[in-house]
Amino acid sequence: AEYRNDEQRQDVRSILRYVDHDVQATEIYPLNPNGSPEGLTGFCSDDGRATIMMPHPERVFRSVQHSWHPDEWQEDSPWMRMFRNARVWVG
Repeated sequence: AEYRNDEQRQDVRSILRYVDHDVQATEIYPLNPNGSPEGLTGFCSDDGRATIMMPHPERVFRSVQHSWHPDEWQEDSPWMRMFRNARVWVG
């Protein structure tokens, strides 16, 4: 994201960030695959009714879709949990 000024950047409603192994926001690849500033990757509207995110979980819901994954992952990546939770929620 590009901001016109520091005030605009501080006004962002951030809900997700890429973090490192110490749970600190990171801009370093591969922990932050797109290099977003301050690890920013998810945002919501002022009223909280709209949420957007950059990781594109629909592109990596299977383990084989990742450039790297731990051996203990089986067919599904951790992102699949989000889709299963959504399915349960809608009934």
